[in-house]
Amino acid sequence: MESGGETRRIVVGGGISGSLLSKSLQFNAAVTLIDPKEYLEITWANLSNMMEPSFAERSVINHRDYLTNGLIVTSVATNITDTEVLTADGRRICYDYLVIATGHMDLVPMTKTERFINIKQKIQSADSILIVGGGPTVVELAGEIATDFPDKKVRLVHKGARLLEFIGTKASDKALRWLKSRNVEVKLEQAVELSHNMQNHNRRNHQSGLPFPLCRKAFGFIMA
Repeated sequence: MESGGETRRIVVGGGISGSLLSKSLQFNAAVTLIDPKEYLEITWANLSNMMEPSFAERSVINHRDYLTNGLIVTSVATNITDTEVLTADGRRICYDYLVIATGHMDLVPMTKTERFINIKQKIQSADSILIVGGGPTVVELAGEIATDFPDKKVRLVHKGARLLEFIGTKASDKALRWLKSRNVEVKLEQAVELSHNMQNHNRRNHQSGLPFPLCRKAFGFIMA
């Protein structure tokens, strides 16, 4: 049912799709955005965010900065009926139209300030960093860290025969030479076994034999 002449529209999820849709609808309907965090994060800028806090300031945007004419509920949607969305903080929000734009779940801080601290501490607190993989995300991250933190020991371990295997060997070799010129130690055709319990600071790469306090895989950080 419509209330006060406005259609009630709920968007569950504050990622790119949910945020853009909420912003577009806010002056044409009664819009409610439900998201467990207070901000929109431009995820493809994550690697630059880790190195440059000023860049992160521009790519992590509070929902209220763009959604000026809608309701923001900072909570998790726990159940959905034909007429309502129930949230973890006990709200029952009625709707006429519902959009589910939850994407995938990442364990991220709730507030923008906490997100900055989280990113900054993970890099700056580590003396040595192990990066697992050989694709474009991994190569870019290794390059960012080596450039901005030249004193940190960075090791990249990849099970393949070369980096960036989806492109030609000339570009792959150039990337390898560039990383080595920045003192990144690259181990090819090797694998890393990661335990679910990373509490032991002496956890070692079984082939390289060196402990690393910070391990980065494609899906996120694991702190020892």
